[in-house]
Amino acid sequence: MSERPLSASAPAAGIEPERLNALLEQFPDKRVLIVGDCMLDEYISGVSTRISPEAPVMVVEHRSTTYAAGGASNVAANVVCLAGRADIAAVVGQDANADILKEQLRSSGVGVEGIVVASDRPTTLKTRIIAQNQQVVRVDREVRAPVPPEAEVALIDSIRAAINHVDGIILSDYAKGVLTERVVAVTVTLARAAGKPVFVNAKPTNISHFQNVDLISVNQSEAEEITALPLKTLADVEQAGQALMEITHCRAVLITRGGDGLSLFNCQERIRHVPALRQEVFDVAGAGDSVIAAAALARVAGADWDEAVILANWAGHAKVRKRGVVPVSREEIQTVFRMARNGATARR
Repeated sequence: MSERPLSASAPAAGIEPERLNALLEQFPDKRVLIVGDCMLDEYISGVSTRISPEAPVMVVEHRSTTYAAGGASNVAANVVCLAGRADIAAVVGQDANADILKEQLRSSGVGVEGIVVASDRPTTLKTRIIAQNQQVVRVDREVRAPVPPEAEVALIDSIRAAINHVDGIILSDYAKGVLTERVVAVTVTLARAAGKPVFVNAKPTNISHFQNVDLISVNQSEAEEITALPLKTLADVEQAGQALMEITHCRAVLITRGGDGLSLFNCQERIRHVPALRQEVFDVAGAGDSVIAAAALARVAGADWDEAVILANWAGHAKVRKRGVVPVSREEIQTVFRMARNGATARR
């Protein structure tokens, strides 16, 4: 059965304040294991007042360098910022950037015992050069080949050691070689044996790896690439969602559609379209990480699918209101909830 698109007031009406608070109060008691492609985000900030005499490019005078956890690391940071507990199992290089990344994670409260070091590959680093608050260029240093067999074995051992101590698992795929077919298959098997749900942020190149999981989340362009369907109308989105369900045999699919909101498909053959809130968007980078973290925490806290996707929607909105790849908090979700509720009241 396909539900009609929700009205503009529906995001606030979908969860009553008491129910929202009850779910959020469960978050500190929940622990999530994040497995995937962690990376370090570097921000080099400065000012530019002239063009280089060497080439027609800006000269940026350096003012500061800061770091943040990115990729799967940002998913873990989001879980902690939402007041949940998080451990990460990932692969980094034997380099200074790995030390910086682990310190970023430790300082935010993420458990890093599951991180494996591979000497033949660098820690993924994304360097953003910013002048006058505008990103000028991004430089990526990474290896996207599958991790070597010894690192794969060590990573699986880390996952096996953690699986019985968590309430759910998030597979955060950035197509950097960590989530090999074997890593994913063993993780899902271990999770099923332990009765733990598995949530996936998937990239199209690896979609065949993710079979029989609880939730797969993709954005609209990724859904188009996987299904080879142009998503021009709501009917197209529904067709793509059903195709993704058939391709992955998962329990639910979430398609994030930017300014058009989210669409959820589950194995009860229900479709839920949650519209976006009207607000100013500053930066969409990292929004998918916030969405999957909130959806997973909500589910392990006892939310049904409709409640989980509404919380995920609010988390995504809270993220795009902020610049940079940064996590969102429970308080920011409550702020978005109040915005939605006040907006709904004003329109009545």
